Formats: sequence, C-alpha cells, structure tokens
Amino acid sequence: MNQEELKRVVVWQYTLVCLISLLIGVFAGWLAGLSALAGGFCVCVPNSLLALKLLLALKARRTLRPTAVIVGELLKMLAICTLFVLVAKFFDGLNWPAMLAGIIAAVAGQFALIITKH
Repeated sequence: MNQEELKRVVVWQYTLVCLISLLIGVFAGWLAGLSALAGGFCVCVPNSLLALKLLLALKARRTLRPTAVIVGELLKMLAICTLFVLVAKFFDGLNWPAMLAGIIAAVAGQFALIITKH
C-alpha cells in the first residue's frame, strides 16, 4: 500500500462515519448521532494512528519488519477495544444500534478503497 492509498483509507473512514452519524442524528435524534460518531471514532482514531506510523516509515524510507506491523495491529485492536469499553462506561444514554452503525461505517471505509480503486 502506498502513501496515497493510506491517506484515502483514513479520509474514507472519517467521511463515512460523519455521514452516517449525520443521517442517524437527523432521523433518530442527536444522541443517536453522537453514539454513531463515538462508535466510528473508536475505530477511526486507532486506525489513523497506525496509518500515521506507516506513513512516517514510508516517508523516511525505512523498512518495517513484519513483526512491527503485527505488533502495531495488535496494539490498534487493543486500543479499539479499550475505547469501546470507555464509551460504553461513560456515555450516558448510549444508543447501541447507532454505535454499531458507526463502527460498521468505519470498517466500511477500509473497504471503500477497494471499490474506488477499480
């Protein structure tokens, strides 16, 4: 994956999460919209941090060892799960279906690159 593709994945993720959150907010209320936004950002933020690390390595022309990428992915998954727990614990009135829609939108952003690339 090159730099442009990494950037596009991140942009697609945030775009889809914001669109879904806006739609849910309009049709189901602002609290549901915020729940979708929180769920989507739980996925987007750790993905963005890992993408940033990969972009910096590409820019510095460093070769990342496969173990470093795997450890990065594991840390990303741990961060995502931690953020899910924190949102569930501290977000009063969390709308679970809306949060799930935000999560799905963020994951769909990763696959949007495949669809738009061909």
